[in-house]
Amino acid sequence: MTKLQLALDFSKLKDSLKVARKASKYVDWVEAGTPLIKSEGLKSVKALKKAFPKKKIVADMKTMDVGAFEVSMAADAGADVVTVLGAADEATIQGAIKEGKKKKVKVVVDLINTPQSKWKKIDSMKPDYIAVHVGIDQQKRGIDPLKILKKLKVKSRIIIAGGMNKERAKKARGVEVIIVGGAITKSKDPKKAAKEIKEVI
Repeated sequence: MTKLQLALDFSKLKDSLKVARKASKYVDWVEAGTPLIKSEGLKSVKALKKAFPKKKIVADMKTMDVGAFEVSMAADAGADVVTVLGAADEATIQGAIKEGKKKKVKVVVDLINTPQSKWKKIDSMKPDYIAVHVGIDQQKRGIDPLKILKKLKVKSRIIIAGGMNKERAKKARGVEVIIVGGAITKSKDPKKAAKEIKEVI
């Protein structure tokens, strides 16, 4: 069954918790977004874990260096899932995956800005998940994660992110997790928005 991940890309923890509480009934994974971690630190991960102990808590670290160290930090803060960038050095990715196994947390390799020529190598490292991710700046240029998804031929479990909403979620076939941010967090009724997307997937 496809899971719904809520991306909390706020700068303030209180705003994140407010929206997450409204949508939590229909969300499987709760993500401390990169802006939130940069603004509030890993205490945001601790707070989300405390508020939602039965949910998977994602620390979107977007690690680019010292993979093992950052995975360890996030795991110690209560994260169940941690991200590392596919554009990072192979040693960084391998370090993150190895530390993830040691700490018993899942590691996601995020393919944002990662050349297609590197996809197979990343897949061979056996991460827990590979994420097809198109950033906001890329979305503005018309880059579509659904088109990238069609090109991705890997054995790893797949996550998709980037402008996902109810309509686009219907088209995301064969993925384990769909990440939704603005379609829920910017909605006047986050609970209703999350419910509608969860019903679709």
